[in-house]
Amino acid sequence: MKKPTPISVWKISIITSIVLLAVLIASNYYSLFTNKFHFNKIDSYLFAILTIVHFVYLYTVWYKLEQNEYPDKEMRNLEYCFYVVFVVYIYKIVDTANILFGHNTYNNFVLPQNFLPIGISIVITYLILCFLTLYIIFIRKNKIGNYATDCFSEEEIDN
Repeated sequence: MKKPTPISVWKISIITSIVLLAVLIASNYYSLFTNKFHFNKIDSYLFAILTIVHFVYLYTVWYKLEQNEYPDKEMRNLEYCFYVVFVVYIYKIVDTANILFGHNTYNNFVLPQNFLPIGISIVITYLILCFLTLYIIFIRKNKIGNYATDCFSEEEIDN
């Protein structure tokens, strides 16, 4: 009987990142204050658009690892854009944590019962996503390689 091949750690990391991104996109439409989903906020749509860079980066890393390819200048440029998205994730952590830990300032308002549990779970989900993101960048550096193309001219790389 044939043994099943174990799933690589990098595959689990990428799949977990995809699931967390889907959860965070959905939770980005959720309002902690009203306990409802609001689809009329533009920043929720902007976040969903920014995560496209994350999805493309995850696909690129998956493809490069599956095909055993080296990094190229397109992947390098994508990763630079990805760093900007990572900063947005950090901002969302700080913003949500600021709302959560400042909930005492909202004593005059009636907050939903699940204000703290959902808010804490959103912050934890962002934190896990950030750690997985850093781990995937670490995997890219170790398994795919560094972007050591600076010593070559762009024309020599393409040929």
